[in-house]
Amino acid sequence: MTADRPVLLVLSASHRIIEKATGLGLDVVHIEAPSIAEPELEPLCLRTVRADLLDIPAVVELAAELHREFGFAGVVSNHEPACPAAEAAALDLGLLAAGKGVTALLRDKARTREALAVGGPPGVCWSRVRSASDIRDVARAAGYPVMVKPADGSASLGVIKVQGPDEVDAAWQHAQRTLRNEHRYHDVLPVTDYLVEPFVEGDEYSVETFSHEGRHEVCAIVRKITNAAFVEIGHIVPAGLDEGLTAAVTSTVRLLLDRVGLREGPAHTEVIVRDGEVHLLESHARTGGDGIPALVRLVSGRDLELDMIAHFAGLPLPRPADPVAAAAAKAYLATGTAGRVRAVTGLETALAQPGVHTADLWIAPGDTVRPATASWDRLGEFVAVGPTAQRAWAAAESAVGAIAIDMEAE
Repeated sequence: MTADRPVLLVLSASHRIIEKATGLGLDVVHIEAPSIAEPELEPLCLRTVRADLLDIPAVVELAAELHREFGFAGVVSNHEPACPAAEAAALDLGLLAAGKGVTALLRDKARTREALAVGGPPGVCWSRVRSASDIRDVARAAGYPVMVKPADGSASLGVIKVQGPDEVDAAWQHAQRTLRNEHRYHDVLPVTDYLVEPFVEGDEYSVETFSHEGRHEVCAIVRKITNAAFVEIGHIVPAGLDEGLTAAVTSTVRLLLDRVGLREGPAHTEVIVRDGEVHLLESHARTGGDGIPALVRLVSGRDLELDMIAHFAGLPLPRPADPVAAAAAKAYLATGTAGRVRAVTGLETALAQPGVHTADLWIAPGDTVRPATASWDRLGEFVAVGPTAQRAWAAAESAVGAIAIDMEAE
């Protein structure tokens, strides 16, 4: 780290993001939340400061103070709770930002739906949830089933499908429990509001885009696999959509990004396709989570995280690497029962499966596990590559199937 290198302010960085920034010739100043601080990152940064990332005015003031010392070339974050503060700090410093308040708008699914309704055709029936009556009102208008979910949640936490009127009161009670914010990451991912909307059955996809001056490039469409609790347990690139559906998905996402005012950088937008119709779920002004950028890189050679860092630091976008394979997939390990782990075996077998690229287990003997009702309940991930999406997904599933968990009930 030298004084003549440009300095990037990163909010809630990972080791991977810091490493990519320094690889581009940047030095890093890091602001992180105390509850998820990683002291091992401090030697990699010019300075590390801990602050409440949800207190946007305080972060903006802190960034301005640090800017007077370091003279930032840009401000970035691809961690959901930190993105609104990063955008606000960039705007305050006169640096490149995703838009003007677009990141905070997209964090709130209810506000996103309100923005889509302005100047557009009538949208789906939905409502913020303040009581069980709000759920019943939407169901009366749209029919059952309906989806009740946090307006500002992440990781599939607190999502409930309500099949009929006899499930409404239980859904509202579940929402109230979630709003108490007793989950693992409540300090940085608090749930403050709920909404209800019609449930759409169909195939789910994420659309990874990169924008410059309001022009939105679709870099990849990713097929999502979810479990009964709507937790993502797999991603597949490419998604395998035909030309017509690809065009429909692309135009829908571009319209959304235009409507909310996203101008610069990456976005991760989730949609459901049913009977040829595209239904928007949500969008985020950041790269996709779950390591989706790494899957895209395997297939296209393009690193969207690297592009994000370079773009907001005012650097040219790096040249893509050579693709590794025509298709890539990630499958997650999860358990159907709760218990304490006695032993985990099969990792070597999983790694030996044809097409398996990487494998990671996140559990060890003594850990307590449960069925996945949020992303952080998953137990490991397995990435595979192949000549087709089907082959890559089959290899990833085969790797998951090689893992055996010996548990005792709790």
